[in-house]
This record gives sequence, structure tokens and C-alpha cells, in this order.
Amino acid sequence: MRKIKKGNLLAMLTAGLCIVALIGCGSAQSEDPAATETEEMTGQALIEVEPESETITETEEDAASEPETTSEEESSEDPTDEASSVDHDIYEKFLKDELKLDGKTYSEIFSFMEEDFGTEPVAFYYDVDEDKKDELLVSTLFYGYNIYDVRDGELLLLDCGDGTAAACGVYKANGHVYVSHSDFSHSGRQMLTLTRYNEAGKVVETTDINAEYWDDEDDMYDENSDFTYNGKKITMQEYEDHMNALEFIDPDSEGAKPAP
Repeated sequence: MRKIKKGNLLAMLTAGLCIVALIGCGSAQSEDPAATETEEMTGQALIEVEPESETITETEEDAASEPETTSEEESSEDPTDEASSVDHDIYEKFLKDELKLDGKTYSEIFSFMEEDFGTEPVAFYYDVDEDKKDELLVSTLFYGYNIYDVRDGELLLLDCGDGTAAACGVYKANGHVYVSHSDFSHSGRQMLTLTRYNEAGKVVETTDINAEYWDDEDDMYDENSDFTYNGKKITMQEYEDHMNALEFIDPDSEGAKPAP
């Protein structure tokens, strides 16, 4: 067997240790980039999630505040609607004979309807004075309407007919509502007075539209009849134009509401 010199043996052991050391260092270096890359990716993912978390939190806060706004809107009431509801309560008490006007109940006031005509009066609601609240209208056939209003919590009679020569009605024209007194039932004439009330019950406009034909044998007007508008002479065509512009209000009209 060949003998190895001691110096050579030491050189070989030293070389082997260096190789092992180099292999070990290479393995350690190969692991570090992977670990570093994982740490960087994890950090980026957390940064991306955090804004989403903040956005969700803000949305929840906004959602939590929304019901308060909705609640405030629902709790607010239109004063006109509230006043109209109070008026309706008073009207209904009057219709049910639970409230008197000038010492008489509704049934007592309109007892003549059954006695004279064999029928009951027809009641309905309509805004006559343009205050966005309903008035109570009661039809008495030949005498027209009795119109009731409520002011300061008190029931009052706003207007009514005065026999067949001044029957009370309600018309709509030119964007306004008018209470009328008319005589269309007697011969030789057609007389109409329109009165516009404001919300305080004061007269703010009055219009007279008349046709007179006293000598006509057929009791009908023609081109030779006398036509006037607020006292000023007009033609038959102008008279008819004025009359055709008027819309009579009854329980079936738009905006009318049945009374109980």
C-alpha cells in the first residue's frame, strides 16, 4: 500500500472542508430570495386589503346615518295637510249631526229636501277658495249649493243659493274657481254672477255675464238679444265664448271628493 505523506493529507482535508463550506453557503443564499419574496408579497396584500376595509367602514357609517335623515323626512308634515284633516273632522261631525250650525243640525237644515223633493242632499268636497283645503258643498237641487268652510276651528256658511233666481254653483275658469249665482230657469233672461273668494273668505273678483231676450216668443236668445259682460255690451259670439270657457263643478268633477 502506497503511503501518503502527512503534508499531502493535510492539504486534501483542507480542500474538502472548503468545498463543503462553499456548498453550504450556496444553499443558504438560494433560500434567502424566496423567503424575502414571500415576505414582500404578503406585505403588499395587507396594504391592498386595508383600503377596502376603510371603504367598508365608511359605507357602514353612511348607511347608519341614512335612517336618521329618512326619519326626519317622514316626521315632517305639511301644515296644509294637517289643517285639511282637522277641517274634514269638523265637516264629518256636522254631517253626522254631532255639530250644530246656528243652532241646527245638518238633518234639520236640509229636512226640506225630503219634504219638498223626496230625496236627500248630495254632499262632496272641493277647494272653492283656492287655499289648498277642501270646503264642504251640499247640493240642494233647484237652489244650488250650500258651501261650508272652516276658519279658526269654527264651521261657517261661506255662500248659498237664494231661491231659483239666484241658485248657487261653482265654476272653474282661467285657472281660478268661482262661486256663482245664476238664473237660468226664468223666461227672457240668463243671468250669471261669478265671485272669486280668497283663503280669508274675502271677495277678490266679481264678473257678470248676462243675456236678455224679453220679447222673444220662443224664449231663446239670438243675435238681436242684449248681451253684456260686466255691464259692457258684447256680441252673441262673445257671450257664448265666455260661457263655453266655464266648467261647472259637480261631485263627478276632477278634484271633487265624496263626503261620507
